[in-house]
Amino acid sequence: MPANTFISFDHDDQQQVAGFKLLKNNPNHPLDFQDHSLKDAVRDRSGKPIKYPPSDERSKPVRDEIIRKFDRASKLVVLIGDNTHNSEWVEWEINTFFKMKEKLSGADTWKRIRGMTLKGCEQATVPNALYNGRSTQWLAWDPEALDKWLDSPF
Repeated sequence: MPANTFISFDHDDQQQVAGFKLLKNNPNHPLDFQDHSLKDAVRDRSGKPIKYPPSDERSKPVRDEIIRKFDRASKLVVLIGDNTHNSEWVEWEINTFFKMKEKLSGADTWKRIRGMTLKGCEQATVPNALYNGRSTQWLAWDPEALDKWLDSPF
């Protein structure tokens, strides 16, 4: 059964992330997961996408929707591009996912989170939240290795 996964990424990398997500539909590639990421932007009452940082109270509808998605996800994949380390949302998603799953997994929570650099971004800076005293590991671009991790019990 495919892992229930939330994919965190910097929205400047959306095109590459879309290509990554297409791999799971390729019959010649083993990558398989249930994507519980946001499909569309969360919008305000007037229909405009909410684009505030997570620290801004006006972003609460976005945070709440992501938390609902985290409830259904057992793993977090962080796709790392050249500027992902600057994304407040990626930092917030990593920290929030960790806190939510720590109640279930304790010291093994880091095993639920894996970062992978996007193709061509192997020298990218890893977001601080993947460090923070945790043993979270990340991969250079390697969807097959990521698939093996997704298939693991955590």
